[in-house]
Amino acid sequence: MQQIEKVVTITARVHPHVCGIGDYSVNLVSHCKTQLGIKATIIVEKGCQASSEPITILPYVETWSKSGWKKLLNFLETHKVETIILQYAPWLYSSKGFDPHLIKFWKECAKKFQLLLIVHETYFWFLKHPGTWIIGLLQQYVLRKLVHSSHQVFSGSELYLNRLKRYSNCNQKFHYLPIPSNINLKTISSEKKQELRQKLQIKSQQIVITLFGCASSIWQPWIAALDACLIQHNYPVVWLLLGSSQSLSLSLQNLVVRPGYLSPNELSYYLQISNLMLMPHEYGISAKRTSLMSALEHGLPVVGTEGMLTDSFLRQLPSVILAADGHYLDFEKQVLDTLSNLSNLHKLAQKTQAYYHNYLSWSVVNQKLLPYLQNHEQC
Repeated sequence: MQQIEKVVTITARVHPHVCGIGDYSVNLVSHCKTQLGIKATIIVEKGCQASSEPITILPYVETWSKSGWKKLLNFLETHKVETIILQYAPWLYSSKGFDPHLIKFWKECAKKFQLLLIVHETYFWFLKHPGTWIIGLLQQYVLRKLVHSSHQVFSGSELYLNRLKRYSNCNQKFHYLPIPSNINLKTISSEKKQELRQKLQIKSQQIVITLFGCASSIWQPWIAALDACLIQHNYPVVWLLLGSSQSLSLSLQNLVVRPGYLSPNELSYYLQISNLMLMPHEYGISAKRTSLMSALEHGLPVVGTEGMLTDSFLRQLPSVILAADGHYLDFEKQVLDTLSNLSNLHKLAQKTQAYYHNYLSWSVVNQKLLPYLQNHEQC
């Protein structure tokens, strides 16, 4: 019989699938083991890569259906699991955007296990996505039921956390839980940085401006307009596109580097040769974006947009420069001002980097989860 730990986290997919929530789950369990000495098992759907070391990943679920959830419930009971961490987003377990069978599964789990719910996304917003009010209501219904059954509820977005609190009178069970960088800083020397720039044919005087992930939320016309503006102002720029931003169809005059798939270590190296990250996101930058967290951990200045998704503490960070969402000229001005003051801004980025380690890193996540995990067997 397959052996699993007393603590289990459920998510849909991990490697070889590309899934940010899967990456988050792997990092969460890895850091729980290394920093807290607490072991946990990740349960995912079949077809994912199994693992027993350094962490246990078990591809068990055949389908995320009524029978699949029931089979999983029996499996968890048989193995006398004590705590379940459910990673949740509306489309994670169903292409329809909601899964009513998950409601019954989670309700039954509440009778037998301690339940921790980590909410990565909530539901369609009616204003943001016109015509989606029916599915938005269904998603709210599912989420409300999941919150009611959960003993503790976590989210990495202040906006989302406030939404979730509307579903319960018990404020004590709601917690802000950072979503740290999935790209650990792997520091390289100045010589190695120069070698990488030369490999990419980036000249020493050229400024590397990075776009990373979040392709669907980037104001693409702004990037094209800014590219022309930078040429007009004689800034020697190279665009570095990482992650899903490589799929952007941009017609740019400056050199564009699309390196393709990179391992986490390689991504860290590329972030270290960057001078500035731009995040012109619709509805504003958010701390639930791991690309933003990667920039903060790597000491990279950021120019982004401020909107309804923007967490309050981001406005206080000295190397995060914000322009009003929907106002390109404001964004352009902030970028030009930043480029003219880049050397000083990198010094401020070190203060932001310290803030990240003190309040947003994996060690902070572990300490917030520790009270709900510490009664379990340690390594």
